[in-house]
Amino acid sequence: MIPLQDLPRKMINHSVAAVAALGLFITLAILVRTREWYTPASDFGYYLGMAGGLMMVALFVYPLKKRIGFLRRFGATKPWFVFHMTCGIVGPIAVIFHSTFQIHSQNALVAMLSMLLVAGSGIVGRFIYVRIFDGLSDHEYRLDQLQGGADSASLNFSRDMHWATDVVATLTAFRMAALDSKRRGLAHIMHALALPYKEWKMRRQCHNAMIRHLRRRAIQRDWNEAKFNMRQRQFDLLISRYTATVVKAGQYSVYKNFFAWWHILHIPFVYLLIASAIYHVVAVHMY
Repeated sequence: MIPLQDLPRKMINHSVAAVAALGLFITLAILVRTREWYTPASDFGYYLGMAGGLMMVALFVYPLKKRIGFLRRFGATKPWFVFHMTCGIVGPIAVIFHSTFQIHSQNALVAMLSMLLVAGSGIVGRFIYVRIFDGLSDHEYRLDQLQGGADSASLNFSRDMHWATDVVATLTAFRMAALDSKRRGLAHIMHALALPYKEWKMRRQCHNAMIRHLRRRAIQRDWNEAKFNMRQRQFDLLISRYTATVVKAGQYSVYKNFFAWWHILHIPFVYLLIASAIYHVVAVHMY
């Protein structure tokens, strides 16, 4: 197994933050549901629902900015995308807390389900988007850098792991299998989705083989324990960087197709949300 301290700090921080946020959400949900601090019809509940609804209306600013000419001049796209994602998360959460985790009418049920469909679809879209953002050519460039020749200035296999030919051969074979373009249809999708599991198995295999090679080199070169541990972390990191890039490159075309399919499904969900939200607001104020 790869030691925890060798995982990217950003990944660890994000995981800790996600667990903390989920724990806070569950705790507040239990308290709001059981303590009856407010109702959806109370002033606080009403304004909480209004705030959530306005945030979800603000979601349309980002797609409009991309499509309407004069709006494109208002700043870079990335901050607007971050605003879009923030409203897409905070808005539904505000609406859920507005409901006090109870459904009081059929129109509220339809509106809630529509909102959850759109929010869930947005999260899935973000997940896919992140995986295709860098582009296949960029991934292949990184692979070439990591597996470059001896004249390369970066850490690479040909120069720095020439004494572990079995590990290099395993990694090279993994790359060739991952980037195999002969598969089509469902077989291609299943192959791409299985790559993380195959990477995990292959990294364990490489890690164990690397330990054996490094122990022999430690005896030959009279390394102390600190230097041995340093070399182990160095090569574990090199292998993890390489295999992670291989997986991203191997999954790129599949996630690109997923994103196209997602876009086709996401738009009807948005229209359904608009219709159900308008109906819910009108029904609440009329009755």
